Amino acid sequence: MKKQSSILITGGAGYIGSVLTHKLVELGYNVRVLDSLIFGKDGITDLVSSNSIDLIHADVRDERVVLKALDGIDMVMHLAGIVGDPLCRKIPEASRQINEYATKKIVDVSKKQGVKRFIFSSTCSNYGSALGLVSEDSPLKPLSLYAETKVNSESNVLNTKDSDFEPCVLRFATAFGLSPRMRFDLLVQEFIRDASIDNKIIVYGPEFLRPFVHVEDIANACIDAATKPSKLVSGEIYNVGATNQNHTKMELAEMVQEYFPSATIEVVEASKLRQNVGELPDKLPADVRNFKVSFEKIKTNLEFKTTKTVHDGISEILEEMKNGRINPAEADFSNISKRTKKIRVY
Repeated sequence: MKKQSSILITGGAGYIGSVLTHKLVELGYNVRVLDSLIFGKDGITDLVSSNSIDLIHADVRDERVVLKALDGIDMVMHLAGIVGDPLCRKIPEASRQINEYATKKIVDVSKKQGVKRFIFSSTCSNYGSALGLVSEDSPLKPLSLYAETKVNSESNVLNTKDSDFEPCVLRFATAFGLSPRMRFDLLVQEFIRDASIDNKIIVYGPEFLRPFVHVEDIANACIDAATKPSKLVSGEIYNVGATNQNHTKMELAEMVQEYFPSATIEVVEASKLRQNVGELPDKLPADVRNFKVSFEKIKTNLEFKTTKTVHDGISEILEEMKNGRINPAEADFSNISKRTKKIRVY
């Protein structure tokens, strides 16, 4: 897309969205953000204050607002959603409305309004539990409501492709790293939080594999999807991450422990996790996702390369903690904060 292009980012004040919004502004794009601001606007306050973006504070389920937000827009980056299985299970009806039904409506309205390219944020959690290395062509096995809404939405998005409308699906690996709208309920950050506060890391299913990707690299992938030629983007699905950043939960815990030598690692084996789901505490529900992901397609087609490792992410977060700029104990650094009570069925 050309620098004079206008981009709408739904969820642009969120953990990923705020990083992406800042990058697009720095690159010279005209940026409009549509966000309910359930978790506040701290992530983009500087951009709002400097009039660097156009912010629409509203719900993505409101079709009238969506029509207004799409006025003059060339591209949509749809990040808004109820993210993660714990929150989706807490508010299932609203989650389906926002993640699935609203997505379909935004896609349909975008197409009618003449938007050229539509980038949809999805998740590698769609692979569920799989043996061997999975790619974009592998069967999807959603194990949660969150993944189910994403799988359904992927189909809705991709089925709209034609010569005038270019949909693209990005399946993000598990995110980590610093963001203006920080979270400590993601796995890397959870381990950092628990090691720093409790001096203990609890690992459920230590052999379970996950792919990881820094939040800045996610934003870079979105920009690649925005700027690459149509033949490489339209109708395509890309896993976002790096193949060498697939790690078991135990490997991840040991990485964090390197920075907290006195912290112990407490292991709950996968067999116990599967057999005794009902015995687990509510705040740590069973999670039996287990998959290793290939990221060769995005590396080959879009020439995408990640720039930061898990160690980089841990180091930068600890630096911010050391300087007193972030406190992992703050409740608002979780998607299951009291603020979520504001999310109602529409």
